[in-house]
Amino acid sequence: MTKLNLALKPECKSGLPVKAIQFGEGNFIRCFIDWMIYRMNKQNLFNGRLIAVQPTPRGRTVPVLKEQDCLFTTILHGLENGKLKETFEIINTIAAARNPYDLADFEKLKEDFKLPTLEFIFSNTTEAGLVYTKEELPKVGCVLSFPGKLTQLLYERFKAFKGADNACSVAGLNILPCELIDNNGTKLKEIILKHADDWNLGDEFKAYVCEDCVFYNTLVDRVVSGYPKADAERYAKELGYEDALMSTGEDFCFLAIEGSDEISRKLPLKQAGLNVVVAPDITPYRLRKVRILNGAHTSNVPAAFLAGLDTVDQMMTDPVTGPFARSVIYDEIIPAVKLDKGMLTEFADAVVDRFMDPSLHHQLASILMNCTSKVKARVLPSILDARANNTHPVKLYFALAAFFALYKNSDGTSPVQVTRADGKTGQFQDDEYAVKAMAKAWSLYKNSEDSAVNTVRAILSDAKLWGEDLCGKLDVDLIAKLTHSVVTNGVKSTMEQC
Repeated sequence: MTKLNLALKPECKSGLPVKAIQFGEGNFIRCFIDWMIYRMNKQNLFNGRLIAVQPTPRGRTVPVLKEQDCLFTTILHGLENGKLKETFEIINTIAAARNPYDLADFEKLKEDFKLPTLEFIFSNTTEAGLVYTKEELPKVGCVLSFPGKLTQLLYERFKAFKGADNACSVAGLNILPCELIDNNGTKLKEIILKHADDWNLGDEFKAYVCEDCVFYNTLVDRVVSGYPKADAERYAKELGYEDALMSTGEDFCFLAIEGSDEISRKLPLKQAGLNVVVAPDITPYRLRKVRILNGAHTSNVPAAFLAGLDTVDQMMTDPVTGPFARSVIYDEIIPAVKLDKGMLTEFADAVVDRFMDPSLHHQLASILMNCTSKVKARVLPSILDARANNTHPVKLYFALAAFFALYKNSDGTSPVQVTRADGKTGQFQDDEYAVKAMAKAWSLYKNSEDSAVNTVRAILSDAKLWGEDLCGKLDVDLIAKLTHSVVTNGVKSTMEQC
């Protein structure tokens, strides 16, 4: 069958200028930011395209994007009058794809950053991507981290426009990171300024970052399950072409931007009819979403994966994991969040309905990617808030135990290999340090509850993993007991005991 490209779909050719660069080329950002820009372009509101940048050396999407002339299909699922509907759209908003770890591509990317039409930077590199790492500035090529690369490239733009008559009007950029951490824009700016100091880029460059560029805190929400492996053949027949990058997601989407009406004028998302909120403080939206939707995913998926399940809807319909997941949300997460309980419950009801959608085939393995940083951002705060209220969140403790158990047989390298209850082997990617630390901690386990205490204590005391030693704040003995039970009695049996 013919593959998707411009030769097959010449009507998708676009001559719109490059107005944005995005770090990330995975399913989520393509099915969210790229799709939103496509929707704005359809209404002649944005009239621009973007360049997609591979954020890590192990990325595999850029070559496929190039093969398909940067076209891909989004397949969105939703309910209309009680019936399931599917919306197919060929997205043509990516003008080019770059692998910055290729020297030729990095040189092109440096030129991209000098474009007078460039206005926006987006990113989705997971929580693990938005961290400060002390790096040496190479004479050629790029550094490893996303913030480091962005610092390098902003410096190229700064040098290109320094002293130019039009510098003030075009040099500054609007930077909207989409990673799910608190104050993501503020955090990214702080890291860039650290790199500027490390590399002695000068006060003028730092003034450019602080005064000409605007960093926005954001919150994104759409469940994107990615490539529909189970239905790919059916979709290819319906569409009349093969698309290695087709991405499925839910029709629901939400974006909150912390800012003023100025960003709404620059980025007319609301005008295009998209579900976007611009507010001076997006904390309530972020807290609600990260704790309930993302927290429910991250706290329940490790156990479901160990139990031999593959998708979120399977997790929600299973007679053991389903009721447990609901109890985690309603009985432990919601009571710990300091917001209006009615608002939280209403949102949770909608989240459970979204999780139940079988058409998404949302893979548990994809949710497990970089799960240590996700546990830190999405689950641990609810546990700590519960402890501050003098309650022991036993089900969230179990969630930690199941998460720890994922690494029991790890050799300290990523991807982590997991033996599941169904006898099959699964795997997922995680941060290099986290995987090594977990494997080292599990080397202390000697098939006893006492040795499980040593393993759990080694994990929770690692300040590099969590930002602090957690042993004094959590019930180490109880978590160890649950961890030992998961390993010896099985994940579902332990879950039922909770």
